[in-house]
Amino acid sequence: MAHVYRAFFAPMMRMNAPDGTPTKVPFLFANILKRLLKDYQPEYLAIVFDPPGATFRDKLFEKYKAQRQPMPDEMKQQLPYVRRLCEAMRMPIVEVNGYEADDVIGTLAVKGAAGGLEVLIVSNDKDMMQLVGDGVKALRTGSGGAKADVMVDATKVQEILGVAPERVVDLMSLMGDTVDNIPGAKGIGEKGAAELIQKYGLVENALDHADEVANKRYREALQQQREQVLMSKQLAKISTDVPIELTLEGLRIQPPDAMALAGLYRELGFTSLLKELGEAARTYPVREEAGPARKRDYAEFSDVGEFREWLQKLPAKKPLSLWLHLDAAGRETDGFGSKVKGIEVSSESGEGRLIWVDQKEEALEALAPALGDSERAKIVHDPKVFQLMLGPVENIEHATQFYSYLLRPTTSKHDLADVVFRQFNTPLGGGAGEHADSLHRLAAALRPLLEEKKLTDVYEKIELPLAEVLAEMERIGVRVDPEALGKLSESMEKEVRRLEKEIWELAGTEFNVNSPIQLAEILFDKLNLGAAPKRGRAKARSTAAEILEELSAQHPVPRKVIEYREVAKLKSTYVDALPKLIHPETGRCTRASARRWRRQAG
Repeated sequence: MAHVYRAFFAPMMRMNAPDGTPTKVPFLFANILKRLLKDYQPEYLAIVFDPPGATFRDKLFEKYKAQRQPMPDEMKQQLPYVRRLCEAMRMPIVEVNGYEADDVIGTLAVKGAAGGLEVLIVSNDKDMMQLVGDGVKALRTGSGGAKADVMVDATKVQEILGVAPERVVDLMSLMGDTVDNIPGAKGIGEKGAAELIQKYGLVENALDHADEVANKRYREALQQQREQVLMSKQLAKISTDVPIELTLEGLRIQPPDAMALAGLYRELGFTSLLKELGEAARTYPVREEAGPARKRDYAEFSDVGEFREWLQKLPAKKPLSLWLHLDAAGRETDGFGSKVKGIEVSSESGEGRLIWVDQKEEALEALAPALGDSERAKIVHDPKVFQLMLGPVENIEHATQFYSYLLRPTTSKHDLADVVFRQFNTPLGGGAGEHADSLHRLAAALRPLLEEKKLTDVYEKIELPLAEVLAEMERIGVRVDPEALGKLSESMEKEVRRLEKEIWELAGTEFNVNSPIQLAEILFDKLNLGAAPKRGRAKARSTAAEILEELSAQHPVPRKVIEYREVAKLKSTYVDALPKLIHPETGRCTRASARRWRRQAG
């Protein structure tokens, strides 16, 4: 449950299934499980939940966990999906009525260690450290993968809490636990509790020698709260004799039920996880549109004449969906644009046609009358990129990428393949004309949802008109003076060299200012700035801007490095880069990266 809470409160944008159900918790929980399996490759695993109802601790102390806030409704809504996820991954769920998850984990840990297994308790809770010992370690997971995890053995427990694992319960009986409302001894905090346990060992010994304690606050707390402290020890102690009817073989790691996972991922809209399943995602029975089996009439035009004839025979005012296949132009390495290498068209759902564009670009000429026909509605994915490549297009009625964004603004992936996967639960294939057909289907499916959420005004009055403006801005570009930039580059180069020499003089030695490792050695080893971080501790030896700002109060070198980086960044990113992006015919910088064009299509 600690991981469930951690997922719920993670600083991440809200996630929702296609039906609006919140899904952040099962998504992040799935990633936690996948990562643990990959990094630690366990042979056995148990997912332990707290059962409903009271436990022996509630009977011992009426106010046990009384201060804990009730579970948020949105978290309750997501818990069943966490369980379904574990079941689909074939991970045993263990819970025992009358006992907390901690007690079940403690019992499993003791039994596993006694059976000669290496046991890893995945938990960041302090009270779990009382279980650390021969054959048992705790894993405190971080947010940066295995490198951020902390493996807690007996030595680490001593380092973190100041006492040995076998004395953790005594420590907690004095310091208490606000999360579980274990009272402890009022007036004794973590530091004082550690000092007393270090001196007296058992908490009972500290209570028996209360009169000898020099600190008045500690002494009075021990004298006046003996019963409360002893009760707190009972509450804090994890039971290791829970009656668990479970065999070790029942905890063995098994391959996941790929079909069940595919169904759950589709239901929750986990497109990225679904793709990882590979064949299972493709073979799972997919949800198609209602009605008879959908036709798939895909074909490639043999020549431009056939393409032109098809366009001319289109019924008047019949919507036309258009998809462009883009390819890099000859000077992509210099940052210039892309070219259209193929056109897909469709006049109705289930139909798709493809024409490849040759060097003469006759296919583009054949398409021009249809693009300029203001009576015929057009369906595209990204109208900005489409108009950037072909110029103004009359009567773009549906832009499926914009529909997707407006309906799911917290999702970053709005490429056609992602939108198709989310909407129809099936991957986009490679049929000739399938992209254009998918646009027809998406427009029909997403437009009613847009209207239902009253987003049509935003789409028609803001998003769609703005796309044409932005496309024109990118096409025209910005005029750049290469001669002025050249002079500015020379000036900045002199400034970079001047700042570099100043840094060397202040540091008392020459080094590569651009090297974080060498700079860290100067700041932390030679100049002894900061809190003397240990060698090898990457985070502690960081030379990031915020760290340099903090160190600037101690020495002038960090401030000079900040100045150096600012000038060097301006020079490399803009002053030296812009001349390479100037179009030889217009003298302007247009869209800076052809690669972005190639990733998108209209």
